[in-house]
Amino acid sequence: MKVADTEIRKAILEQIEVARSVAPRDVAQAVTPEGEDWRKYLPRIRAEAVKLHGEGLLLFIRKKKVVSPEGLKGIYRFSKPEQE
Repeated sequence: MKVADTEIRKAILEQIEVARSVAPRDVAQAVTPEGEDWRKYLPRIRAEAVKLHGEGLLLFIRKKKVVSPEGLKGIYRFSKPEQE
């Protein structure tokens, strides 16, 4: 079963709305159909997160600091931008 990009986007936005920060793994596990490997969704989740970042709807967090997704390697999380 194929998961649509819109479903991935929705899952990211829903999870950052209720949590301080979210790991890409958590989003992957939420959208992956029963019996499939959640790891295969990680590249698509990152791609959607980069789009959301570009729209100002999401921040990438690494070592408790906001970072750019460009060239980002290693462990990172997603967070909702602070509302002013």
